[in-house]
Amino acid sequence: MTNKNKKGNGNDGRAAKQSVKQRSEDSQDYSSLKTVLFYCSLIVFLPVATFFALKGFVLDKFFSMGELKVNIASAVGAVVALHLAFGLYIYRAYFTDTKSQTKQD
Repeated sequence: MTNKNKKGNGNDGRAAKQSVKQRSEDSQDYSSLKTVLFYCSLIVFLPVATFFALKGFVLDKFFSMGELKVNIASAVGAVVALHLAFGLYIYRAYFTDTKSQTKQD
């Protein structure tokens, strides 16, 4: 009789498995969120930083170019940086293993 009371109703094992499964899914969701936030910030801030770095530090200091040419070259550098960020995001999205990231019910 006392063994029956200690075992309970048998649902503790299922609850523990569901809890572990939920934590695993939460971990995958958090990992996906971190990845998306990283690439969003890279897409937003890399071109801006590239533009001002090229304009303020590289082109004005080391090259004797006019103001218009410095602005154009900085804008071209920012566009190249934006395309690199997009390319990295697309590469990551295309070549990641989708089997490990899919949710199973």
